[in-house]
Amino acid sequence: MEATRQLHKDRIEAALVLLERVLNGAVTSRPSLVLELQTVYKERGIEPFRGLSKEGVYDKEIATVYLVGIYGAGVLAPGDFDNVFYIENRALEAVEIIRNTGEVLTPELKEALVKKTGEVKGKSAEDRVFRVLRLVFTGVMLGYYPEMLLVKSIKTYETAYPELAQRLLNYAAFYSAYKIAEEIALGKIRSAEGLKIAKYTYCLRLGFQKCKPGDKLIAEVAQAVYKVDRSLLARLFAKGVLPKIG
Repeated sequence: MEATRQLHKDRIEAALVLLERVLNGAVTSRPSLVLELQTVYKERGIEPFRGLSKEGVYDKEIATVYLVGIYGAGVLAPGDFDNVFYIENRALEAVEIIRNTGEVLTPELKEALVKKTGEVKGKSAEDRVFRVLRLVFTGVMLGYYPEMLLVKSIKTYETAYPELAQRLLNYAAFYSAYKIAEEIALGKIRSAEGLKIAKYTYCLRLGFQKCKPGDKLIAEVAQAVYKVDRSLLARLFAKGVLPKIG
């Protein structure tokens, strides 16, 4: 876990800088924090957690600042600075409902979860669900939440929103791509064969069928987010898969 946290050391330090600006009143709105985050990340060469699309990634990355504030630095409490963290504050309340759900999602808990998820700002029900999942995903990546909370969140939402089943399965693949890219960055995967095995087994280990992540996403995350040396990626992936430089 310590080695994994080291991968995110720069991200956590940047979040602390941004938290200070919120706490001292220099940043008082979400759009301002998004702009500050973009500037600080670019200065430090940090890429937001993202997939192949970059749409809205800096706004979603506010989840990192929020969780570092609550679980890392302990300078935020749930509900604080709602003018800035209104998405994360509602999403965290939804996560608490999921945490308290047993193996079966009762009608009462389903109603409570759907209602709380509906309070998260978003363009659609799908957008709101994935904002909650983004909070859990970020917490798992930073080591604040156990991996099984993300698994439980995906499966609980699958029950509450059956129409999103395929998109939720894709999210499990997205998370798997990150964990495989992380293993590449930590030197645990060094051959194309090792990569192949990881791709076929990671999702199954989590309890999902048919959610094998694509090479393009794994390579993009490994290079852009984890700064893995391109020569190593060239050994693991076919030439056409590697992201363009820059």
